[in-house]
Amino acid sequence: MPKAESLWRWVESRTGRTAVMAEWHAHTNGFFPAVRRLLTPLDRCAGSYPNPCGGDPLKIVRHRDNSIVAIDGADWHNRLTLTDDDIVLYQLDLRPLRSAICNALDGVNIAKTPVDQAARCLQVGNWEPKKAASFPVFLLLCQNRQTLRQQVLERQHRSRRSGAILLTPSRVNWTDETEQAARAGKMLLVPLCEVIRFEGDGLVEAEPWEEYLQAFAQMVKLTLPSNYRNKKPTPMRAERTAAIEKLEKEMEAHMLTARDHAHSLLDRSLTPELLPRPLQKDLAKRTGLTTSQVCRCLEDPRARVLKILWESANSLDAVMKYQRRR
Repeated sequence: MPKAESLWRWVESRTGRTAVMAEWHAHTNGFFPAVRRLLTPLDRCAGSYPNPCGGDPLKIVRHRDNSIVAIDGADWHNRLTLTDDDIVLYQLDLRPLRSAICNALDGVNIAKTPVDQAARCLQVGNWEPKKAASFPVFLLLCQNRQTLRQQVLERQHRSRRSGAILLTPSRVNWTDETEQAARAGKMLLVPLCEVIRFEGDGLVEAEPWEEYLQAFAQMVKLTLPSNYRNKKPTPMRAERTAAIEKLEKEMEAHMLTARDHAHSLLDRSLTPELLPRPLQKDLAKRTGLTTSQVCRCLEDPRARVLKILWESANSLDAVMKYQRRR
C-alpha cells in the first residue's frame, strides 16, 4: 500500500483524528513536514503510547514525583521514560486541512461555513468550473462502512443542488450500496489519497483529479468549457519555487557584499570580519514574503542551493572563498 494511502486509512480509523506526536511521525515517514502543518495540540494528554516493540500500546503512568513512564503490562522491562510534551495529543485540524485541499485541487473555492472539529461531514468548498455552475465538495470522515453510508444518504436527503463531490480519505469504507446511493443523488465519491499527494511541506493535486472531474461532469450532464483548466491558480509548488529563487538572489547578494567587506579589511591589513547573516524577518521584508514563508522555503527539500548559501553566510572562510554563481 502506498505510504500516503496508508496514512489516510490510519487517519480515517482514529477516533477524533488524534494521536501523540510520535505516532503521527511514525505514520508520515517522508512527508511529515506537510502533515505537521495540519496538526494542532489539544489540552488533554494520551492514556497510552505507541509500543516501540510492536503489539499493544504501552500504558502511560504518572508517578507522585511527576515523572512519566509508559509501561508494558506483559513485559515490565519494556518501558519508556516520557515528558509532558511526549504525551500531548495532537489532532488533524480541519481548518488548515480544508485550506490545503482547496489550494491543491483545481477549481475548488473554499467554503465559508463554520468548521466543527467533531463533524463527520465538512463542506470543503465548491467546485466552480464555469459561471453559474457551482457544486459543493464535502469531506466525509467516517470510521466504518455503515457510518459512511448513513452520511451519503443524509447528503442525498439534504441536497438542494444537482450534484455534489464527496471526498473520503480512502476507499476502505466504500461498498457497492454506498456508491449506488451516491450516484442516485448525482454525487461522486472521490478518495483523497488518489487526488492529492504530499510534496515538500504542502499538498498538491495528483493527476486522477482531472479524471474524476470529467466523470462527475458526465454524471451531472455538464458541458465543460474548453479552457476551464486554464483558470487553475498557480500551484503551491510553483509559488514556493518562485519564493526560493527570490531568497537565493538575496542571499547571493549578501554573500558578495560580505565577501567584499572581508577582503577590503584584509587589503588594509586589518582582521577580516564576518558581516552578520540577515535575519529571516529581514529577508522577508526584502523579498515581499512573510517570515513564515521564508522559514518554509529554508526547510523545503528542493531548496538545496538556498540552504548552502544560508549556512555559508555564517562562515567567514566560506564567505571569503565565495564566487558568483553563473
